[in-house]
Amino acid sequence: MNYTKYIFTLFLSFVSILIDAQTDDSKPSWIELQGYIKYIQNTTFVHKIDSNATTNLIHNRLNFKFNIANKFSARLEMRNRIFYGEQIEQTPNFGDLINQDNGFMGLSHLWVNEESFVAQSTIDRMLLQYSDEKWEVIIGRQRINWGINNVWNPNDLFNAFNLLEFDYEERPGSDAVRIQHNLQHNDSFELAYKASKNSDEQIAALLYKWNRKKYDFQLLSGIYQTDYVVGGGWAGSIKEVGFKGEMSYFIPKQNSLESSENFCFSLMVDQTYKNDWYLSLTMLYNSNPTNAFMINEGIYNFNVSAKMLFPFEYNFHFTALKTISPISSFNFSFIYSPEKNTLILIPSFAWNVATNFDLDFMAQSFFADQADSYKNLGTNIFIRSRWSF
Repeated sequence: MNYTKYIFTLFLSFVSILIDAQTDDSKPSWIELQGYIKYIQNTTFVHKIDSNATTNLIHNRLNFKFNIANKFSARLEMRNRIFYGEQIEQTPNFGDLINQDNGFMGLSHLWVNEESFVAQSTIDRMLLQYSDEKWEVIIGRQRINWGINNVWNPNDLFNAFNLLEFDYEERPGSDAVRIQHNLQHNDSFELAYKASKNSDEQIAALLYKWNRKKYDFQLLSGIYQTDYVVGGGWAGSIKEVGFKGEMSYFIPKQNSLESSENFCFSLMVDQTYKNDWYLSLTMLYNSNPTNAFMINEGIYNFNVSAKMLFPFEYNFHFTALKTISPISSFNFSFIYSPEKNTLILIPSFAWNVATNFDLDFMAQSFFADQADSYKNLGTNIFIRSRWSF
C-alpha cells in the first residue's frame, strides 16, 4: 500500500499549527522552524536569445527540528515546488522525471501533473538522532556527507550531486543508518548503511578519520551498489594555499559486460587573498568515462553517482570569486574537458538586497566540438530571488 499521500496530508495538517506556535513571544523550546521561499525564472536559448523558452519555479522549503530530550532530537524537512512554463510543456513526462524517489521509503508526491504545470513535494529529511560526547547515531532519511573537496567528491558515496543543479544546496538524502564514534585526538570512525528495495542499490561502508600535522585524513571501504569500493582523502595546506584530494576505486563484485572498474581522483587547490579575491582549481580524473555530452540528456540531467561524477576522463573546474561589498559578490567559474573540447561557462552575481532577502543572477553556457565546427549547444539564464525565515 502506498502511504505517501497520507504522510504528506498528515504532515501538512500540522504545518499551520506549528507556524502559529512559532512566535517571538512564545516559541516552544522543543521545536524550531526555518525555511525559505524562492522564485526562479530560467530562460534557455541556442545561438539567439530571441528564440528562447522559459521555465518558472516557485520553491518552498520547511525545516523542522524537534528537541525531544537532552540527547535526542528529530528532523523533518521537505521541499515543495511548482513548475510552469514553455520548457515544462516541451519536456515529455516532466512530472514523472522530477518525482523519482529511489529511497526505501517513497516520500515524494505529485500534487498536479499537467502538460505545462507541475506541483510536487518531497520529504528529503526525516530522522531521529542521538548525540553525546562519544557517540552519534542517526536513523532515517539524512544526508551522509563524506566528501572533502568543494566540487567533485569521489568519497561521497551516499549523496553524490550534480554541481550544475545549483538550486539544491541541501542535497538529497538517503534512507540510512549512520553510527559515529569519536576517539581521542579528534579521531573518529563512522559506519553507514543505506537501505534500498533493490539489493543492487544498497550501500554499506566504514570511514575512519584522523588528524596529523595540521592535515585531516580519511580512509573508507565498503560495498557500493554492485561494486566493492576503497578510497580516502586529505585536507590541509601548503603555506597559504589550501590543498585537498580524494579518491575512490570501484571494483565490480561480479564480472559482466555491463560491469567495469573505475578509479576516480579529485584534486583541489584554493586560496583567499587580502583584496577579497578567492581562487580555486579542481581536477577530476575518471579511468572509465562515458564521454556523453548532450545538454538535455547528458550534462544537465546527468545521472550522477560517486562512481561517475562527470562524464569525461579529465575534467577541470576553475572559480574566481570577488567580494565587491559586504552584501554583493561576483563569481566566474568554468568547467573544461579536453574530450570534444567541452566548455561550460558559469558567471554569477549574488546580492543580499535586505535582511533575509537575496537576489542572484546566473548563466550556464555549454560549448563543444561538433561534426562541422565548435558550437554553443545552449545557454541557461537564471534569475533567483529568495526570502528566508
